[in-house]
Order: sequence, then structure tokens, then C-alpha cells
Amino acid sequence: MKPDLNKYTKEVEDTLNRLSIKKDKEKTEKLKKYIGTNLNVLGLVSKLQNETHKSGFSFFSDDKEKTFLIFNDIYIQSKSFEAKNQAFIYLDKNYKHISYKTQLKTLPHWVKQVDNWAHSDGLSKYLTRLVEHPESQNEMLTILKKWNGSKNLWERRQSLIALYYYARTKKQHVSFDLTLEFVKPLLNDKEYYVQKAVGWILRETYNVYPKQAYQFMEEHIKYITPTAFTTSIEKMKGEEKLALKQKRKK
Repeated sequence: MKPDLNKYTKEVEDTLNRLSIKKDKEKTEKLKKYIGTNLNVLGLVSKLQNETHKSGFSFFSDDKEKTFLIFNDIYIQSKSFEAKNQAFIYLDKNYKHISYKTQLKTLPHWVKQVDNWAHSDGLSKYLTRLVEHPESQNEMLTILKKWNGSKNLWERRQSLIALYYYARTKKQHVSFDLTLEFVKPLLNDKEYYVQKAVGWILRETYNVYPKQAYQFMEEHIKYITPTAFTTSIEKMKGEEKLALKQKRKK
């Protein structure tokens, strides 16, 4: 690691640690358990994390891409949940000023640091934009295809959720047939968070391709796990939801 990057990571962590001195340890442990992470959790509410970010750090500059690359290293180096969150906050505010080339070069590597659903979902928000954009789509889809068969559960989860994230946030969507290429291999995945992703992707696919998605679920109803099924029907029309529930009981 470069000495200055060590310094920047320490700066972010020390700033956040000072804010956590009087935090309720019991609530913090509950939050850590809820997130399901092995990272150090300080228990800082989102508002305080955003206010801290707004106050800025010594390495902030007008060069948004340069600052992002520092946050990229902080995200990879730090073992603090909230310190990693600072990288997401910066990306959320400045992603339009960071080239797709730079995002494609860095963000897929973030998945290696993910050990919880919160960071996984935060990352999906930006990976799905790389799927959508013509400059990065083919390469990002190639990465997701590789992740689809990975031993890392968070990579398998990303291979699904990053396809759509929330369909309403996208102007273009991958084809229904391509979606099925990613869904079918993971229908029987043993991991809870992957099954949640199966349900998520079926739900969002239904929002874009309602007839095809409904037919797929109807035909594969006995292969969809209870965890995935519950999530997949959340936004369905009442009569369709009821019909699938009844078919599932049989």
C-alpha cells in the first residue's frame, strides 16, 4: 500500500471513530447482526455519515475522478463498514463525473470486499448502470456471466441483481431471454442471499416483461424456493398472485 493512501484510510476511519465514542454498544451489535457483516460496525446513522462526508476530507479536490480513485483504495483497504460507506456516498454524488472506463476498471473489484447485503445492494446500483451503458455493457455482461457460476455467493447475487437493480431506474433493459440465462442456473442455489436475488430478479423482470415472466414462474413453480417466491410476487396483480399461490400449493 502507498503511504499516502494508508494516511487517507486512517483519516476517514479516525473521523468516523470519533463520532462513535458515545454510541450504544448494544444497538451497534444488533445493527451488525442485522447487516450480517464481519466488518467493524460503528453504529452511525445514515444522516450522520452523510453530514461527515459533506464536511469533507483532506484529499477532496475538484478532480472528481482522482478523489474517487482514493475512495476506491479506502474501500478496498478499510475493515470499517461505515468507512466503506463513505466510498458509496462519494460515488452517489459524483458518478456522472467519473468515466465509465474508470468505473468498469474499479467497481467490479469491490465485490471481493462484500460480505453483507447492504454493500452488495449498494454496489448493484452502479454495476447495473455499467450493464445499461453502451460503452461498458458487453464487458460488464461478460463479468456477470462469470460471476453467475462463481463459488462466491456475493458474486452470484450480483450476477442477478445487477441486471436490473430496480427496473424503474433504467431506460433500457436486457432481453428476457438473456435474463433467463442468468436465472435458471441459480434457481436451486443453496444460499439465502442468492435466493433473495432470484426473487428480486423475477420481480423486476415481471415489471418489464410481465407476460413472459409470469409464464416462466408458472412453468417453473415447483423449482422456485419459498424465499425467492415470496419476493418474486410482491408487485404482481392480485389475481395473478393468487393464481400462482394456488398453483404452488398443488
